Amino acid sequence: MPLQEQTSLWSNTAIKVLDMHSGILQTGSVLSETELTSNVLILAGGGEGDLFINGEVCHVGASFAAHVAKGASFTLTARADNIQYIVIMYQASSMEGASLVMPSYRKHPLNISFVQNSVTQAEWVQVAEKIVAKWSRGEGLERFHANALLQGIIYELIMEYEGSQGGAESDVVNVVAAYISGHYRQNLELKELAALAGCSVRQLQRRFKQEKELGPMEYVIQLRMESASRMLRHTDASIGEIADKMGYRDMYYFSRAFKKYFGVPPQRYRLAVASKDTRLANPLLRDRTASSYESAQGSVICHLRGEYCVTSTPQRIAVLDVQFADHLLALDLSPAGSVGTGSATINFPQYIRAGLQNTELLGTYEYPDLPAVERLAPDLIICTEVHDQYYQRLSRIAPVLMFKRNESWQTILSLFGELTGKRTEAKRIIADYHRRTALLSEELAPVLAGKSVALIRPLESLVRVHSPTHRTGAVLYRDLGLPAPLFVADTSDTAYHISVDRLPVVHASHYFLLSNELIQDGISATEHRVWGMLDEGERQHIHSVDAATWIGCYGPTGINGIVDQIAQAFLA
Repeated sequence: MPLQEQTSLWSNTAIKVLDMHSGILQTGSVLSETELTSNVLILAGGGEGDLFINGEVCHVGASFAAHVAKGASFTLTARADNIQYIVIMYQASSMEGASLVMPSYRKHPLNISFVQNSVTQAEWVQVAEKIVAKWSRGEGLERFHANALLQGIIYELIMEYEGSQGGAESDVVNVVAAYISGHYRQNLELKELAALAGCSVRQLQRRFKQEKELGPMEYVIQLRMESASRMLRHTDASIGEIADKMGYRDMYYFSRAFKKYFGVPPQRYRLAVASKDTRLANPLLRDRTASSYESAQGSVICHLRGEYCVTSTPQRIAVLDVQFADHLLALDLSPAGSVGTGSATINFPQYIRAGLQNTELLGTYEYPDLPAVERLAPDLIICTEVHDQYYQRLSRIAPVLMFKRNESWQTILSLFGELTGKRTEAKRIIADYHRRTALLSEELAPVLAGKSVALIRPLESLVRVHSPTHRTGAVLYRDLGLPAPLFVADTSDTAYHISVDRLPVVHASHYFLLSNELIQDGISATEHRVWGMLDEGERQHIHSVDAATWIGCYGPTGINGIVDQIAQAFLA
């Protein structure tokens, strides 16, 4: 029965905890119950195993939630590592009288057994641990709270289960999509859309993804970019005017979002349309990913501009992004020429400067010195999509490999290994990084239990809150498993932009503040306000780090340096 038809049934339902127990199931051990006298909720984290319910087996992963109906039997066997489990026995009854035991129809979710096996259940395990603590105190109000918490878990569990059964969710998605279509030029937030849908943020994201094949905030961006492209093609409105109409407070952020979506800045897009350059006017670049394959002639590297067959090892490589210099140095190679950083004074970054003593300076990433590249006479040039405007001139100098600047450093390092005959070295560096971050993640887990970590950068008048999609955010949240604030639950973009006054809504326990102090020779007024917004009790949890290093250092050396600073912040 669909959830919308169960209104009266659910309105009169009461959940009551009967008993519970928890423990650790050692590898190879078994937890078993037969002919249950009540419904049972099993939540577990860590390890892997097999869960048998009435003879049917389900492989369970690192965290899972299982609902076992009254009268059923179950057996949980730990196959890999120990499983920490919590078993809660409960009764669902009608508020009109305990004798009217729920559920009243055969396929009611509370009358069947099922397993939800995904990473989202880790949150439920934490709530279940709180239930156990409150129940064990044996006090009336604490046990009342335990029942309320259990009801919340059961609600989430049933919503997840109904969703996985293909319930009628299209209406909710259509309502939200229609609202977005009429308001995408405004400042929309996920929690606002979730409230409109009458569900949690996580549920809205899942439903929307199933229906539209993209998240709700991605849908907002899609509508904004499509509308902006129409204005660029068919009107004379300035970039600033278009940015304002699309809901962007700053032209810079609009240009950045447009370039990420279409692969070229808005002004260049408009010029390409005027000149009928369909190669630039269409969003082709953003769909290309770096990869390689073997051919009869040798390894072939696929990049944004085509394919490059490695018939010999290049000896003089010019790189137009500092991260590529880092990749080569990690493989014990040195580029013949590289761009640097800075504005008034250009130099190589301090963290790799020693390895570039014999490398020619080729301007900066944004403004490469093309005559210097020509004088260098390299046999290979490596650049990013930002340098697409120089491609024709560069290709007359030497073969050109063009990669997305935001491409995974591990992918690029692997391709550099193919390119230079250093495959083994590249694999070792990547393996060492995974081993290191896995160990550090385990060490940090108890330190950050119940806490969250935010990555923020003060700008001129706003604060940028980075998500796990951002490359540095991926180091924190994906590689090290640091808990992200609920504020950054959506990962359709690399960052959110909020006013300084709204910073408290991020509600993180720790903040890595990407400071521009070294870039602009002093702390900005916005950065001062950020410090002031966080009260004295939180100030000790702000870790100020150099923005230039954390944002621009995407090679192996730079990434490992960031990991060093994270370890220092939490373990020193």
